Amino acid sequence: MITINKNIQSEIIFMPMEEMVPEDSLFRKIDKYIDFTFIYEEVKDLYSENNGRPSIDPVILFKLVFIQALDGIKSMRKTCEKIKVDAEYRWFLGIPFGQDTPHFSTFSKNYERRFRGTDIFEKIFINIIEQAQKYNMLNDEFFMDSTHRKANANKNKYEDMIVEQVKKRQHDLEEEINEERKKLGKKTFKFEDKKEDKHIKVSTTDPESGYYHRDNKEKGFMYLEHRTVNGKCNIITDAYVTKGNIHDSVVCTDRLEYQKNKLNLEINKVGLDSGYDTLSIKKYFEEENIFGVIQYRRYGQGQTKIRKYEFEYNQEKDCYICPETGVILPYRNIDKNGYKLYYDKEQCKGCSNIGDCCSKTKFRTIRRPINEDINERARLRRLSPEGKELFKKRKTTVERSFGDSKQNHGYRYTLYKGVEKNQAYTHLICAAQNIKNIAIKRSNIERNKQNTSNLSNILEKILYFLKNIKNIIKNKKDKPLVFSN
Repeated sequence: MITINKNIQSEIIFMPMEEMVPEDSLFRKIDKYIDFTFIYEEVKDLYSENNGRPSIDPVILFKLVFIQALDGIKSMRKTCEKIKVDAEYRWFLGIPFGQDTPHFSTFSKNYERRFRGTDIFEKIFINIIEQAQKYNMLNDEFFMDSTHRKANANKNKYEDMIVEQVKKRQHDLEEEINEERKKLGKKTFKFEDKKEDKHIKVSTTDPESGYYHRDNKEKGFMYLEHRTVNGKCNIITDAYVTKGNIHDSVVCTDRLEYQKNKLNLEINKVGLDSGYDTLSIKKYFEEENIFGVIQYRRYGQGQTKIRKYEFEYNQEKDCYICPETGVILPYRNIDKNGYKLYYDKEQCKGCSNIGDCCSKTKFRTIRRPINEDINERARLRRLSPEGKELFKKRKTTVERSFGDSKQNHGYRYTLYKGVEKNQAYTHLICAAQNIKNIAIKRSNIERNKQNTSNLSNILEKILYFLKNIKNIIKNKKDKPLVFSN
């Protein structure tokens, strides 16, 4: 028998808002474990003490953004519409049904007039990390990666421009190269700034975004977020936004230094993908005594059939030995890029394998970086059991963090233009993700403690019951049997 609901939705309900919010609500957990009162101290200098109209509670302003990020709502307008009718949101904000909720333009106007150009967003992000530290949710393992987010710009609206770029010089490497040339009795190089003209596309919609193009990936104007995640509980410890055409490795060491100095984090282990395979990063790891593991990167081997790795390197004599003929290729020179050159023109003459070994040249030249020993030590770290175990964690830490951001927190696209504004909102979105992470994990820990305590109580009662039964049985055995007529 079918039932048709004909109830009119005009029932008046008398109940406190506290009862409307489910016990296992995420916002209940956040309210329990996260302290937002620090925001008042951080923003007090941005408000007038004795002038102007009463403001909206600043904690409510930032909670609006956290609600939007936590539930992946696409816009602040839609967020404020939901707050009007959602008891859970109103309870989290502390706004009863009898009061009006903020207008959707409230936060954007406060940003433009009060928060823009300040470091309030960074301070909120850092404070949430510090709360995670108090809960002992950080260790010494960190994982860094980057992801592209589509800019709020049409990829077909751009201008072709030529910009002059100056390549960053490595002064330490230049000094090492000239020292080597002095040892060889050769003239030292005169290093100068390298300038080159580069053709780039500049968006007319959002000039601060960068044009991103890579094989098998979507092309367009993007922003790049360089993220660092801790290995213990997936707490995001850094989120740095740049243009989409900035390489991952450019900001790596600067961001690690930022976390050590700004957050006082102890960084002992770092896992990176192959995009960070540069000599400067490997050198930084050794200088800072960091166990850094970088994924293997495949480089081109050229057209020669006899590969470089087939030649045996003799460290004592600093030479290479031909795998086919045993000919020794001694160290002869060093080029301007820091590659030591090993060759012997006379020994290669008349060799039957010269076609396979030398390709188009008349003799074989082996190029070895001046700091190849650093690469070798990095390789040993990567192949060690500890290095393999560390690198495995990338997919469950930083990669999962990016996946969670894009799937659940509206992170696939940027809603704003400009690096500064996107950096501000990135700090808030990542803070919201950390807030969720802290609240859920702390709630699970307390629930497990409670379950363990309950189980312990049950076991105590069972033991007490068994002990009593044992005593009863013993007493019955001790008593003589009495027969009645």
